[in-house]
Formats: sequence, structure tokens, C-alpha cells
Amino acid sequence: MAMVFSVSLAGGATYEVEAEPRDSVSHLRLKLEKQIEVPEACYLKMFHSTEVLPEGKLVSELDAEQPIFAVVARETDVEKLLQAAGSYNGYKELLKRAGSPGGATNIKVIPVIPSILAVLEDMGGLPVTIEHLKSTEHGLEMSTQGHLLLPALNAEPLLSLNKKERFSKVVYRVQLNSDAYNRGTVDSKGLPSYIYNGYGLEGDKNCNAIKFHPAMEQGQLRVEGVGGFGNSDMGFTPQNWTQSGHKFHSFEVTIGADGKNNLRVVGTEGEIFKKSWKNILTDGKHLPALHGWLDMGGEALMLGKIALEVHLA
Repeated sequence: MAMVFSVSLAGGATYEVEAEPRDSVSHLRLKLEKQIEVPEACYLKMFHSTEVLPEGKLVSELDAEQPIFAVVARETDVEKLLQAAGSYNGYKELLKRAGSPGGATNIKVIPVIPSILAVLEDMGGLPVTIEHLKSTEHGLEMSTQGHLLLPALNAEPLLSLNKKERFSKVVYRVQLNSDAYNRGTVDSKGLPSYIYNGYGLEGDKNCNAIKFHPAMEQGQLRVEGVGGFGNSDMGFTPQNWTQSGHKFHSFEVTIGADGKNNLRVVGTEGEIFKKSWKNILTDGKHLPALHGWLDMGGEALMLGKIALEVHLA
């Protein structure tokens, strides 16, 4: 027989929630969340008498005659915050406020995207700690394989404001450098082996990974994944983080809704490399996610400013 619980919120509103005796508190909470609006990166914490209700507890163990109280609490679990980062209201506001350089109304620019650490801190209300990722005077320092830098975003706030259905292309501008160097691994005979591991690529998703080798002769830049290209001479040997005196290379990655993508790299000394590839990475309504990756080499990846430019269709 169904049980009916009276759940009161801190503001005084009261809701009737029905549940089967075999249901858990988690089920009860989810049914309540369908009736009220819970802010992003938050959840409902439920109390029965003086007890905080654990998610797995069966409702049959509760006294339906006693009221349940619920309060909205901020999520502090980093993994859950990362999963919810794409709905962060700050990104929506940045898209709404994106300016037009030189009066070009079909181009919208966000000159600085907040770091993912700053976003997670704002969402959770507390400083976050992510292993192998930290803020420095230069920006972010990443010392392991990969981290999310910018989640995939729905461009609707920008498109609707400008009365457009889609964008034609998006340009990411990312400052980066590293002292990491691909020294390869050693095989059973003690000989160096350069077998690339495909970090940055996910088998079940359509994506590309741009691989860059600071201080390697001619840079040997490549794009892995659908439509990409192999190691290519850049026309110059890019300086690493130490050689450059802690200066960044600037990567300008243009992703077209028509599948035509372009890469433009400006080296620390003003050198320029350009190359294109084809792969449909956006539908013109969603901005692709951006990750930072380290294949091998043992040194940190240094990341500076990230900027975004959207060209309306």
C-alpha cells in the first residue's frame, strides 16, 4: 500500500509525496525534485525528526505521520560538479554578454573563459582540490594525462538573444606550453619504442586530439581521430616552457558546423603554423568540450588564457 509523506521546505512550502514501502529515500527525493526547482550543482538534503535520511534507507522504515524536512544543499563532490559544469549559470551569462569586436554583429567574443577550478569553486561554494591540477601565477598547471578545461555548452542563450538558429563556426583560443618531451618507452630488448597511446580520444565519441611536441625538431604536430593528419613539420622548432622563459604558444582552433576545421598556431617567437582537417564536431547549436591532455614526458602542461569566438550563421 502506498505511503504519503508531507515534506516541508525551509521557505515554508509543503508538498505531498507518494511512495511505495519498497522505495528508498532516494526515490522519494527524486519525486520531490520533479515538483520543485533545485538550482544547478545543488541537491535536497532530507531530515526525519533529527535524523539526516540516508539515500538507501527504505521509506517503510519511516513514520508517515511525522513530517519530513528538506533543505537545498550545495553539491561538493568534485566528480558530480564536473558532470554538472555544462549547466553552470556563469557560462550562460557569458554567452548572453558576448561582445561584437569592431561592430561585427555576426561575431560574438568571450575574451576570457574562467578556469574550470574557478567554475567548480563557484558551483560548490568552496575551494575544490583536483589531483594533478592547480592554479599558478601563469594559469593552470596540469601534471597528469587529462582534465576537462571547458565543458560542452548549449549555445541557446547566445543564439536566441541574436535571433539565430545556429552558428557557422566556433573558434577556441588557448595558450599553452610544456617541458614534456616524448622520450618513448623501453621494450623488452631495452630499445626505445614510440607507440602512441591515443590519450584524448574516446572510442564511443566523435572527437579529435591535437598533439604537440615542444622542443622537438619542427614540432611534429598532428591531429588524431577522424579526418586528422599525422606528424607534420611546423616550419620551426617550438620552444618549450623553460627555453621560452615561461611564454605560451597560442593555439587557435576553428570548428565548423560544416565539418571544415582549421588550426593556427602562433609560436612564442611569433612563428606561425596552419593546417586544416575535416570532421563534424558540432551541430551549430552546441559548443564542443575542450580537454587538456599529456601523453608522456613527465613534465607539466601549462595553460594560460582560454577565449571563445562564435560566428553566427
